[in-house]
Amino acid sequence: MQNQTNKKPLYKPAAIGFALIILAILIAISGALGSRIGWWNYNIAVVILKWAAYGGIAASVLCLSGLVAARPGGKRRGFLYSLLGLAVILPMLLFLQYWKQAKLTSAPISDITTNTESPPSFWYAPNDRNYGGFEIETLQNEFYPDIKPLILPVTTNKAFDLIVEVIKDKGWQLWDPDRAELHIEATATTFWFGFRDDVVFHITPAGKNASRIDMRSTSRATGGDGGTNARRIRDFFKALKSKAGITE
Repeated sequence: MQNQTNKKPLYKPAAIGFALIILAILIAISGALGSRIGWWNYNIAVVILKWAAYGGIAASVLCLSGLVAARPGGKRRGFLYSLLGLAVILPMLLFLQYWKQAKLTSAPISDITTNTESPPSFWYAPNDRNYGGFEIETLQNEFYPDIKPLILPVTTNKAFDLIVEVIKDKGWQLWDPDRAELHIEATATTFWFGFRDDVVFHITPAGKNASRIDMRSTSRATGGDGGTNARRIRDFFKALKSKAGITE
């Protein structure tokens, strides 16, 4: 005898919502992936992500209706489509909301440095951006007052080696480190969009067996970075202190 459950009619909005959610996720992934491999630029990728989010929200409404109309014990099936669809789309929508909020609440700049008076310059990395001066400095001090030089209780040569080690640990591209000038440059590639952000370090003595580390992290693209460069400096200094055996 055929199972009675299989005789229940399918609640089509639940199935349609699930299918649209899968499509929205694929479109969102393609937007970021296309930007990463150079099929289109960042602005197009953002438009793709926005439409993927709109589609995901519409599909979520259909799945929510399925939770009620096709609930267990009801006359129609499709509850699992709805439940699975919502479980799949929720992380993507939360990520996009976080990304949007970060853009709205962070400084509209993408060039962050621990030394705003004399920012380290790029010698080797293909980054020709000039520091924006007082306006950029003011915004950085307002939004990221914690971005300051790092003092390590090690010699400048030891600090140089530690910085290179952390760069290699992070998988960044290293550009001809100059030990004589205590100058190091690298390029970090962002995960989703494949943006290339350049970083530069300059080391100076800070007393006996101590070193001052200045770091600059800047995107090649202009505009706001959602706080990415400030986070990169914080994360790098945290890893560098760990390498030096400093516990917080």
